[in-house]
Amino acid sequence: MNRLFATLCLGVTLSLPVAARADDAADRVAAATTLVNKTLIKNLQTGFNVALEKTVATMPEARAEAVRKELLTEFDKQRALMVEGLSKDYAEKFSLTELKHLDEIYSDPTYLKFQTMNADPNSSVTAISQNSVTKLLNMLAVAAATDNTPKPGAAPMPPVPPAAAPAPAPK
Repeated sequence: MNRLFATLCLGVTLSLPVAARADDAADRVAAATTLVNKTLIKNLQTGFNVALEKTVATMPEARAEAVRKELLTEFDKQRALMVEGLSKDYAEKFSLTELKHLDEIYSDPTYLKFQTMNADPNSSVTAISQNSVTKLLNMLAVAAATDNTPKPGAAPMPPVPPAAAPAPAPK
């Protein structure tokens, strides 16, 4: 009987750290999920909603509704995958204390004001950023379109024949 009791006590003692680690991991995942939803997903949702409405703005209403429904359904699926994946990744890389500290930062009223201003599609911050990014993307597109150097693995361009000499004017 004493041996059985000792074995049970040993088993319980050894399982306590495993249970504590499991609880800590679950707590970190929960804290990370809150953080992901509060930050990345919130910003993604805002940006997606703006882009979606710009996309459907010129469509007939019936088509716009169908597109909205389809894209929002897919967005919900992708959001769930992102929340799960990012939460697990952050939970592995940050301690519970660090995750709680990040949550405090992202809950700070001044930070929230900053984020609200950055997420507002009508703010001057957004206009300045969009104008700069658009100009840079346009410059990249022009550079790519005017690049005539052969690409590795691509067939060489045939030489352009010289222009024919102008014919003499009739007399």
